[in-house]
Amino acid sequence: AVPPQAIVIRNRNLSPFTMRRSILALACCGALARAGCDGDAACHVDASGDELSALQAGVSPRTLQAKSLQQRLGAEELARIESNEVHVVFTTDCHPHNLWQSELLFFTAQHVGQRGPITQILSGCTPERRAYVEKRHGAIGVPPQFKLHFVPEFNDRQSHVINKPYAVHAWFRGAGPERDIVAVIDPDFLFVKPLTATMTGAQDAPGWDDGQERPTKVQKGVVAAQRWGMAWMTDSKEPWKPNIDEHPSNMTDAELLTWLCSGSVDGTSGCTGITRHEVGYYHATGVPYLAHKEDWDEWLADSWKDITERLHTVYKGYYVDMWSWMMANMHRGKRELVVSNLMLAKVHARQGDVPLEPWAPVDELTADACKDPMGEILANPNHAHFIHYCQPSPPAWNKYWFDQWHQDGEHVLERCDATPEDPHLVNFVAGSVNMTDRSEAFIPCVVRRHFAAALQRTCAGRPAASVVEDIAQGFKL
Repeated sequence: AVPPQAIVIRNRNLSPFTMRRSILALACCGALARAGCDGDAACHVDASGDELSALQAGVSPRTLQAKSLQQRLGAEELARIESNEVHVVFTTDCHPHNLWQSELLFFTAQHVGQRGPITQILSGCTPERRAYVEKRHGAIGVPPQFKLHFVPEFNDRQSHVINKPYAVHAWFRGAGPERDIVAVIDPDFLFVKPLTATMTGAQDAPGWDDGQERPTKVQKGVVAAQRWGMAWMTDSKEPWKPNIDEHPSNMTDAELLTWLCSGSVDGTSGCTGITRHEVGYYHATGVPYLAHKEDWDEWLADSWKDITERLHTVYKGYYVDMWSWMMANMHRGKRELVVSNLMLAKVHARQGDVPLEPWAPVDELTADACKDPMGEILANPNHAHFIHYCQPSPPAWNKYWFDQWHQDGEHVLERCDATPEDPHLVNFVAGSVNMTDRSEAFIPCVVRRHFAAALQRTCAGRPAASVVEDIAQGFKL
């Protein structure tokens, strides 16, 4: 890799901040490779203003200049670059609360230069609502590889969280991926840096010092995911038991687990006899989930959905889709590559001495995440790929302030005539961040500024944009 200080972009009309973003975008998009930068002490990249603007905007050069890229890179090199790209998908319904999160996700992906397709899978939309959402999506200025895909409604009155496995299955079987690797995330994710098939955190994945080869990239046979506190890392060889609400009286613990995974109490399954040690080290995961399209096709898409259906009969809890993902991989008898550097959600989350998330780059920050240039705050290449703002942190931030119970109509990023007293914005505008612990302040500061920047983008020149100007502190999406 070429150190950023060794790269010179010959375009005199760029500010220092834009220059840094351009270097990152060019590196992600393969422009360094076409300039012959591998191993050079100093690398000079000729790039036009139009090209840099496109790259910074996250618009795929394949869309804007496929012919030019192929001529300059060659088909083989372009295929190599694309082989490291992922097709990102996430699932929502058509309610306003999910729609504003989706726009914020798209904007941040565009901002960091995420290559490859991103598909929002929407379920249960009426024809009228679908038309409304499609029109809105076409008007917000995101790249054409950021797409919508509509599927039926899968949630029911007993559970609002079974939609993800079913919707991903419907999308995979109906439309299918445009890249070899499919990554599943949640709508309440902010991109901090691009996501690829290379797992830079693989070297820190616990439990791979037993002689098995440690994978470093998602490929056929290698499934990767973010470590999540679904099970404790332990040396215990005791059998693992699923967390359920109702235990069928006609099954033992072992039979229940085998049935959940295989569909039969005496079926053949990697779940049979699996230990707490194995689950804690190799299956305690949450999104992002990444796997090769052939694995999705051969077993993962179907198993995740089918296990969710069986598990839902004995467990109605919030984590049904996460438990079923774990069981689908256990059933296959294949370790997941469980990494800890894909996202931030809870400050200094850890199990014993093992960090669950990459907080070290945040702890090293001297900049003020609420005020200083965002390029400076997020410049460390060791930052997580995402911020997952799932956990409320009032009075600074709470995603449930915006449209939580609304079933229809506009969402918060569409209400451009809002004032500081508007009930949809009043808590956000009045919110404050406790800066005594800068690590604690990091997520609320960064998320508040991204949300404000999104509102300024969608409501430029309207009252709502000026309402959040002081919060954005000059940051633009």
